[in-house]
Amino acid sequence: MATATTKKINWLFPDQDVEVTEEDIQAEIRRAERSGSMTLEEFNQRHLQWWAENI
Repeated sequence: MATATTKKINWLFPDQDVEVTEEDIQAEIRRAERSGSMTLEEFNQRHLQWWAENI
């Protein structure tokens, strides 16, 4: 039986050594929407900012 593991990603200060995939991003969006911790718009803004600074 396979077990799912969650990558520990610091979304505010991402570690350069951690590879973040689109799956990770989608999972974080779903988690944030379920928890109500941030809106999709806020997440997208942070995501775009991270891409601009790190890619």
